[in-house]
Amino acid sequence: MSLNELIPIIIIVIFVIGIMVVGKIASMKIETSEDYLVAGRGSPLLLVVGTLFATFWGGGTIIGATGAAYNEGIFGVVGDPFAAGLALILIGLIFVKILRKLNISSIGELYKLRFGQTTGYIASALMIPTYVIWTAVQLLAIGKILNVMFDINFNLTFILATVVIVSFTYMGGLLAVAWTDAIQMTIIFIGLIVILVVGINSAGGVEEIVANTPKDYWNILPREKNISGWITYLAMWVGMSLGNIPSPDIAQRAFMAKDVKTAKKGMIIAGGLYWTVGFIPIIIGLIGITLVNNGVLNEGIFITDSELLIPVMAKELLGPVGMGVFVASLVAAIISSASTSLFATAVLFSNDIYKPLIFSIKGKDSSGNNEMIKATRIFVVIVGVLSAVVGLLSNNIYDLTIFAFTLQFGVLFFPFVFALKSKTVNTYGIIAGMIVGFSINAIGCILQASVIPEPWEFFTLIPALANMLAILTISYITKSKQNVVPIELLYINEKKDK
Repeated sequence: MSLNELIPIIIIVIFVIGIMVVGKIASMKIETSEDYLVAGRGSPLLLVVGTLFATFWGGGTIIGATGAAYNEGIFGVVGDPFAAGLALILIGLIFVKILRKLNISSIGELYKLRFGQTTGYIASALMIPTYVIWTAVQLLAIGKILNVMFDINFNLTFILATVVIVSFTYMGGLLAVAWTDAIQMTIIFIGLIVILVVGINSAGGVEEIVANTPKDYWNILPREKNISGWITYLAMWVGMSLGNIPSPDIAQRAFMAKDVKTAKKGMIIAGGLYWTVGFIPIIIGLIGITLVNNGVLNEGIFITDSELLIPVMAKELLGPVGMGVFVASLVAAIISSASTSLFATAVLFSNDIYKPLIFSIKGKDSSGNNEMIKATRIFVVIVGVLSAVVGLLSNNIYDLTIFAFTLQFGVLFFPFVFALKSKTVNTYGIIAGMIVGFSINAIGCILQASVIPEPWEFFTLIPALANMLAILTISYITKSKQNVVPIELLYINEKKDK
């Protein structure tokens, strides 16, 4: 291995060691399960913004969105970053205040407290596939990057990434995830600026890039102005925007903030930042087109997999140090998202499924002692293994990212909204809606033998519509059979949280 190949690898290894050290330091500050699950509920605005942005800014956005923009322009990335960023803003404006009134550590507890333990089990179980897929997407992105740039065996890099992410999440919980997210956000910006500046210069400057801009590259509206085109466009927006709203990882960021104002501002600022920085992959996609047109990059590389654009650009255009910094920034972004989704899924298992089961069996609450921390750590490992298996069976980063959250939209968006806002729906309706929404997607996957059933517009909109109708219909039919706990009875009296 030459010195030019060794220098970037050394930079990346140093970065990864630093991440592991942060995880270890964070683990020393954990005294209770609340420290591990919601970072002690005392995080300031900067930390909340940093961890939210870094959580969203993962492999799906950087690698996937750049490839999608290369193929379809800005229209190809409506789902992520634009619809995804909208989710953060909507949560900040509409849902944070009421979530902060509830003394809960996870979204699953909301369904349990309002509609009973069975509903909590089902809701938590149905969130898990989305986050296993999303974690797998991040692991897949790391494998692609290191395989292309350093010709390292894909399976080896994939397994090493899994071990690193599982290890430091295992040690430090949400506290470690939040700390590293804030650090990684800074590294991400440095890496993006490096590749952007070098890419513009290599392409011949801004004027050359403008001259090579394809027609309609900056047109964010539907190409076809008919009913079908607008339905597709609607699906692109609602799947990722509304599908992200009931996400457990976003709720954890609301719970970890020091007060409701911090949580609200953090969501809105992070959403706006995500929109702004989200233009960088789109510009890089355009730079890639220019470099291909000018013969700097080989178009044949991207015909079968346009998601290789960023790794190939970095390999061809950057020197050893620049490449090391840039790859470290990519790995930073991906580790942030992977650790977040990994931890959120482990909490679903431990806090929303394991904890109530132990309570029913032992007749005691284990949330105030080390049992919850141990259980969550075990599930971190289990989820890591599940995600690794899914990742090894997958290949398209951007499509998997979009599907993960459109699945959640069809299953949990309306149950989440009704749980917080409605006084008329009940347990039977919520359970029926979740099962109907999930079943439509599951049937599509089984019949087509694919994790992403087609047409994707149908499997984005119809499950959600059927979900809502089932909730309202079954709740109306069974309205005389059950009294649901009013949301107001779940509020806590916390004067400081204003």
